[in-house]
Amino acid sequence: MSFLQFARAQCVKGLASEAERQLLAQFEQQPSPPSADFGLALALCNLYLERLDQTQACLDRVLLDHGDSSELLQLAISWEQRRNEGSLSPLLRRRMQAFLNDLPIALQWLQLLIADLDGPAAIAWGQQLLQQWPEEISVQQALKALAWELQDPALLAQLDLGSDAELHLWQGRNQWLLADLINAEQQLRCCLSHGDARPDQQLQALHSLIFQLQPGRPEILLTAFWDLFQASPDWAWCFGRALLAAGAWQQGWQLYEQRYYSQDRAQILPPGFPLIGLEQLGLERLVSSKAPGGSHVLIYGEQGIGDTLMFASLLPQLQAELQATGGSLQLLLQPRLVPLLQSSFPAIKCAASFPAELLGQLDLACSIGSLGQRYRPDAQSFAGHSPHLQLPDSTKHNWRKRLAALGPGLKVGIAWQGGGTLGNRRQRSLQLEQLLPLLKQSGLHWFNLQYGHKPEELHALKQNHGVEILHFDGISTDLLATAGLTAALDLVITVQQTALHLAAGLGVPVWGLLPYRAEWRYGQGGSQMIWYPSVKLFRQQQRGNWQGVIEQVSLQLLKRLEER
Repeated sequence: MSFLQFARAQCVKGLASEAERQLLAQFEQQPSPPSADFGLALALCNLYLERLDQTQACLDRVLLDHGDSSELLQLAISWEQRRNEGSLSPLLRRRMQAFLNDLPIALQWLQLLIADLDGPAAIAWGQQLLQQWPEEISVQQALKALAWELQDPALLAQLDLGSDAELHLWQGRNQWLLADLINAEQQLRCCLSHGDARPDQQLQALHSLIFQLQPGRPEILLTAFWDLFQASPDWAWCFGRALLAAGAWQQGWQLYEQRYYSQDRAQILPPGFPLIGLEQLGLERLVSSKAPGGSHVLIYGEQGIGDTLMFASLLPQLQAELQATGGSLQLLLQPRLVPLLQSSFPAIKCAASFPAELLGQLDLACSIGSLGQRYRPDAQSFAGHSPHLQLPDSTKHNWRKRLAALGPGLKVGIAWQGGGTLGNRRQRSLQLEQLLPLLKQSGLHWFNLQYGHKPEELHALKQNHGVEILHFDGISTDLLATAGLTAALDLVITVQQTALHLAAGLGVPVWGLLPYRAEWRYGQGGSQMIWYPSVKLFRQQQRGNWQGVIEQVSLQLLKRLEER
């Protein structure tokens, strides 16, 4: 067994420290310089122990002494993704180019294209993989995952769907893509109950049943298979969101807490915190059974900007509890959010960083989503709360004056592209031309709220269709300025993205355009959003069909104009 094979076997068992100790005990017996295999084994141990600087030192030394290799590249990719929260540097991408005939690197390249949100390039590279390694199981699995991510039945039809339990899983998913819901459910349930099904196959089938077919009471199905996922933080957090979507709040929040231990924990912990959990800091997470009264509390933003904005609606209750008992509250936030939330909560110190000595003064610390189980334990607890985002009166006055100068007409903000993974972005986004039935209605002024928009899109819309969407410099990148504009609007029309949370948090009327299967926060059905009373939802009734949604919104917009 090579040193690297030994280290990998030990690290998978959670014995990285012991593996490192045994390797270092043999260091004196190594040649000078040590073999590449030995250096990579030490790098792997350090990577598992979250010592990113030591990992880099080991990898750099192996590269210097022995040159590049597929094994070195695979570790370098894992290290850089860990350090940069998923992204890879141009230098590492160039190094990968020399090893694309090596299957592990070729598969990593596919994942990189997917992470870059480049669907056409990912499909084209997937086709090359299929031609080069048509019988390779790992290629088939990667392409099935890609087909499912993109909801592409044509790509899935080119692949071997497997046998036994796996065949039931992929036939069920394929039937769902083809809108045969009855047979889809039968096949997925066959996978769940198949005697030879592996746990990962059962979990994927359970996920498809819960999230694609959406039973009315998912907690019944999840309870039956609780033992299957309760020991896996990733799956527990995933199914927790399904329970929250269905309104099973207490069970859902319980599982939602497992995100701290999931593979996505880099999105939960503050920037710069080690990926070994909050226990390393000697802090407690705020939980519903522990009163925060009199405590010094640090709350930090998590996941995306929209997630933090939504969960910020829970801060007024925490702030009131702490103020009444002499406690203190500070927020550690994504930099873009600091000015807006400082304006909304002037009595709370908001920052994008903090000194290390602060940690010794804290009693409690948690991510902002953990407040949900304390302050939103049931549906009734969502009622009776005022908009939580606030702006100076002068900011609101200046924006209203600026928009009034444009003349009469309904002032409407628009955002048409959602974020997230490649598949999510495809499902929740529209092209501007699809919105023309709305955009061409008279009596309206349109304003751009789309983050990362392409100026040429707005220019082409005006050039080809005579529709102008006004864009102000800094809007969508500067959240405080965007909030000022948004607060002066009569209405915001947006897909599921940050613009919705920003407008709703300000109390501005919002019409949300949702895909067939929306995120958990939008619930399983209906036109109301429990988190925000000012939001009205318009849902796809068929997967990928935006036409029906646009027709509904167009009629509602005409009605709104008639009522003015």
